[in-house]
Amino acid sequence: MLSASDIKHPVPLLPTPAASPPPTLRTFSADVCYSAEKLGKPRPDVPATFQKFIKELDGRDKGIKVLQYLFKILLHYRLVNAARWKTMVSQFSMTRKILRLGSSIAPIRELADGASFWKSVVLVNEIGNGVADDVYCFYKLGVVSSKIGNQAEWIAIYCWFAAILHDIRANVAQLQKCRDDPEKYFMTQVSIAKLSMDGVFCACDIWKPRFSDGVQAWSGFFSGSLSAYKLWKKCIVVKS
Repeated sequence: MLSASDIKHPVPLLPTPAASPPPTLRTFSADVCYSAEKLGKPRPDVPATFQKFIKELDGRDKGIKVLQYLFKILLHYRLVNAARWKTMVSQFSMTRKILRLGSSIAPIRELADGASFWKSVVLVNEIGNGVADDVYCFYKLGVVSSKIGNQAEWIAIYCWFAAILHDIRANVAQLQKCRDDPEKYFMTQVSIAKLSMDGVFCACDIWKPRFSDGVQAWSGFFSGSLSAYKLWKKCIVVKS
């Protein structure tokens, strides 16, 4: 039973809690989340980029080089008919030599404009490489004698090897300076890898190991692929 004091001082009632509102689900728009423009990565126009790539003389050279050494790999492992494809590979090589005719003009003009002593040495080596390559191309076309052609081939090989060593050194030095730029750092690494493949290829021309055919097929393919990738990045056309 309730006492008189309980009636005078009733126990206070606790407030009834209000019902919580139902949770609202946040909706995401695929157009907002996955739009390349919103992410700051515009989509490349592949057909336009490819068109720009093959318009470049260097683009045609690198594209042919990739095909040339891809088929050299297939021929080396006897995965394709040699009688059918060997002539095509040889013609690829000749086509690339013709495309590169006159490559010494640019370093000649740069040397004529004046340069430091070390830069002049590098340019003279580049000129020697370009001129020797041209003479060797004329030999393959039947314009000059085999004696001159063979001498030009050796000059071109040694000049190219010296240029590779210089470019590797320059790119390694550049690698230390661009650590804060991820894109430039990555592309410099690609350049070093490409030059390393060129060095392996050229070393096989100089020392001629018994396994040089397979090594040159693979190193030429990787060098061409990396060169083509670098040029493709420069040629990228963004969709408007």
